[in-house]
Amino acid sequence: MLKNIFVIIVVFIVVLAFVVLYLNQTSTKFHKNTVTNPEMGIRYVAIGDSYTIGFGIAEENRWPNILTNHLKEMGVNIHLVANVAVSGYTVKDIIELELKEVEKIRPDFVTVLIGANDNFEQKEAETYRQELQELLDRLQPMVTNPKNIVLITLPDYTKSPVLRSYPKEDVLKLIKQYNEVIIEVGRKRNLAIADIFPISQTMTNDEDYVLDGLHPSTQSYIKWESIIFPIVFDLLKAKFNYQK
Repeated sequence: MLKNIFVIIVVFIVVLAFVVLYLNQTSTKFHKNTVTNPEMGIRYVAIGDSYTIGFGIAEENRWPNILTNHLKEMGVNIHLVANVAVSGYTVKDIIELELKEVEKIRPDFVTVLIGANDNFEQKEAETYRQELQELLDRLQPMVTNPKNIVLITLPDYTKSPVLRSYPKEDVLKLIKQYNEVIIEVGRKRNLAIADIFPISQTMTNDEDYVLDGLHPSTQSYIKWESIIFPIVFDLLKAKFNYQK
């Protein structure tokens, strides 16, 4: 079992090295899609890692951008003020680095999709729970309404081509444990939860991923958004002046 985990870790290290190299070349940093002085409306900030910054795809094809445009089409006056996600970030990185940016903005609405890199590091689910709780303890007071946060479960990245030929039962088990933590912690805080795990398990084709064989393609983000949208829409139309 340890040998299998080691093989998986080696594969991820190679992929991570590719990611870091790419990021160094393209300088993907905070505020890549920040809106300056948006008109009055819901100020939305997306928090996360490479799954939220949309590694390998155009900015307009990231799921937070797709979500924002969909909400606008439905009459919700919302602006993606900042996507502060950074590839490779863990929950601790979010706490130590991303929250500084969020505090400056004081958004009206936030999405949180984080934990894949913690999962890659094989952190125990209980450690992930403690760190996620710390993240939310600090994040909630920064949002104009602390209940306007949607937690998103981790996708099943064991379906990706890069892991296709490797044993991955232990990795999948830990992903499920993390998602149980997300759901439990979210429910205790009365936060909305978007569960993308089931639909991510249908992403088994090469075209569901970008060239690195790990990160989702545009068509996969569209699938994710189809799950996230109704959760967010229900939350926002109930709490803001919605007209359609």
